Amino acid sequence: MKFLIISDIHSNLEALVSVFSDLHNNNEKIDRILIPGDIVGYGPNPNECCSIVRFLKNGKTYLKNEIQTFVQELDLDEADKKNIIDFIFSMSKKANVVAGNHDREVIGQPSLCSIMSASAGNAARWTTKVLKKDNSRFLDSLLYKSKIRKFGIELVHSTPVYPQGYRYVKNAATLNYDILHSSITISGHTHKPSAYLYTKQKRNISASVFIPTDQFDNRLMLVERESMERQETFDVLLRPDQRYYINAGSVGQPRDGTPKASYMIYDTVAKKASLKKSAYNTEVVKKKVLKATLPFDLAERIVKGI
Repeated sequence: MKFLIISDIHSNLEALVSVFSDLHNNNEKIDRILIPGDIVGYGPNPNECCSIVRFLKNGKTYLKNEIQTFVQELDLDEADKKNIIDFIFSMSKKANVVAGNHDREVIGQPSLCSIMSASAGNAARWTTKVLKKDNSRFLDSLLYKSKIRKFGIELVHSTPVYPQGYRYVKNAATLNYDILHSSITISGHTHKPSAYLYTKQKRNISASVFIPTDQFDNRLMLVERESMERQETFDVLLRPDQRYYINAGSVGQPRDGTPKASYMIYDTVAKKASLKKSAYNTEVVKKKVLKATLPFDLAERIVKGI
């Protein structure tokens, strides 16, 4: 079984479809998609991204014409458009989706412990105004957590004990063995790809941290810190006697310094999670952000990956 993990899409249509194009170009066969929240927020295409995710989750056939129409309007070659549409349609009813804090914010259910920045708040209010009713209802239907027990997976935007919270972003020590109820917890929220592993012997601190450089460092136990050197991809080999907390980064607004859509593939046979990146036209998205009168700094983040 191969799972595609795409998190923090943030209304960035070009970034989202670039992942599907990348999968086709690399001949990756995906069995199921895991989406740990924040479909909307920040970006200029909340309805389009919601429609795709709704189709992936629920398979509503009436969405096909809508999806075909807006994919055809993208500045891509015809073969690429066809491959993207074919992939989306092939994954009907094959997605597990949970809510992120931005998904809740735009429907009037803000997180109780996460104060948004001014730009994020402005973008959320803009999204609320333009979001179609059926997409709003879809976001409202999403739960905070989901389990795939057969594969020992728990899907959550933040942490299993407080999925709408933000504490672990500031202090990795808040994650520990006891709060990870499944073998693999898959999350998003930080926009920075990473993978933590935990053992019973070191249940209160992270036993090790895999960061984008794929470097192992025992000193990374209490506070997460970044390496000065960056690599765009890394692999994590999974063992049955450990618990893992895997963050796929962000499709639509990465913050690891690489302005590409970030995603992961988890192969249950190879017992490996692999970080991937797909390039897309960030300048086009920047112009769309500005045309929508969304905050300028959100446009800049797209092209800088910060």
